[in-house]
Amino acid sequence: MNDSSRQARCAHRQRACFIDGNHIDEFRSTGYLTRMDHTPKETDSAAVKSADTPVASPDSPPPRRRRFGRWIKATLLMLFLLLFPMIIATYHDCAICGMKHTEWRMIGIGWLLSSRNRATPCSDWYRDQVEPEHEHVWVRRTSADGFDIFGWQVASWLSGRLASGQFSWLTLGVHTQQEIYQKSPDPAQARTLFLKLARFDKSSVKANQLQDQLFTRLNDWIESGLKGPWPFKEEDFRLSRSQSPFRK
Repeated sequence: MNDSSRQARCAHRQRACFIDGNHIDEFRSTGYLTRMDHTPKETDSAAVKSADTPVASPDSPPPRRRRFGRWIKATLLMLFLLLFPMIIATYHDCAICGMKHTEWRMIGIGWLLSSRNRATPCSDWYRDQVEPEHEHVWVRRTSADGFDIFGWQVASWLSGRLASGQFSWLTLGVHTQQEIYQKSPDPAQARTLFLKLARFDKSSVKANQLQDQLFTRLNDWIESGLKGPWPFKEEDFRLSRSQSPFRK
């Protein structure tokens, strides 16, 4: 082989092996160098899966801890609803006839949810013997009960401060108020006496002392079994308009 043929072959090999930068980019775009210089792209399903998966923040707790925290919050909420009173029931007596009255209200708000009246032997007797109709004067008693949101009783209170008048401090039995009416010289006097004790009179020191005296004398007479004469005088029952329990 002569020198000319050898030079021709070398030139041919150089042209076949020499590929400039433009040809390499062309081969890569057409896929000829996929195995050597191309990383496989993610499939469409993998991309969708990655997009749907939430990215965890470095500050967020792990999923198991988050579920445990939700359970703790739910448990505390249930305990709050079961043990904390949401509704308060207050009990009242009519100072005139002795009828019972119960109110259910939302604690803290005071919304009246429901109320109920219950007749007593004294209220039936008063309606038949004294007044067929009258305006009830409700006096709050010294006890109250608390109920949860499901209606279960979870609390109870007993305090003289709950009373709205000294009438609630009297030790009246089932028939005691009726017997007081029957033993009084005039049922109107007994009615006025009960009205004087229906609300705490804070208008003046003298009025408060007079109210205390009436309460003490009546309560002592009740505790003695209503023995002895009627312990009051007619001037004790003068009820001024400013002291009336019907005023707002």
